[in-house]
Amino acid sequence: MINPKKVKQFWESRAELYSVVALESVANLEQDPTNLQIKIDDETAKVFSWLPSVENKNILDLGAGVGQWSFRFAERNAKRVLAVEYTEGLAKIGEQEARARKMYQVEFVVCAAEEYKSSEKFDLIFISGLFVYLNDDQAKDLLANLEDFLTDDGLLMLRDGTGVAMRYEIDDNYSEHLAQNYSATYRTANEYITLFENAGFSCIQSENMFPESHPLNKYKETRLRLFLFRKS
Repeated sequence: MINPKKVKQFWESRAELYSVVALESVANLEQDPTNLQIKIDDETAKVFSWLPSVENKNILDLGAGVGQWSFRFAERNAKRVLAVEYTEGLAKIGEQEARARKMYQVEFVVCAAEEYKSSEKFDLIFISGLFVYLNDDQAKDLLANLEDFLTDDGLLMLRDGTGVAMRYEIDDNYSEHLAQNYSATYRTANEYITLFENAGFSCIQSENMFPESHPLNKYKETRLRLFLFRKS
């Protein structure tokens, strides 16, 4: 099981790259400029093709990183975007960017997603690249809270890495691509669907983010996947 302390150390080190790499690269780990733009364009198009209009909606962005998705919701006139991020350095970058962009509806909260508590209800919960960095105990704690955060007719979108043939774990292994040690747990698509069903959600849609021939499908063991859920 991956070590939460080492995972947090990894993300703290990513915040230090803010002045070295593009803003989007800090959180999404794609540092090649050409691939980065492809990733931004293709993912943004797919995510918003799955969602209804977010105009005047209240959105909870869990594991928000530097706010890259929060800003996309704000650009589309979301009423309020609450960005929850446990790495203080990433949240500070996001706050700075939000002010620079005059996106005053975006608010950052420094808190682990699985520890976040609120009586506020949201029209959309967006979870991006978060579960892959949670061990099973942390994932269980987060799932126990999600239903309470969502309005009755709201949606929950999960964007996360998945194992293709089976669950795939990287435990503090050195990554040449990132030039540092990396840990992640890639659960299968079926495992995610079952976890969310047990937490009170029904899966509306589930599909790999990119077609098989896409240049960003770099590793045979894993695929980035998109899921859309509603309350059961």
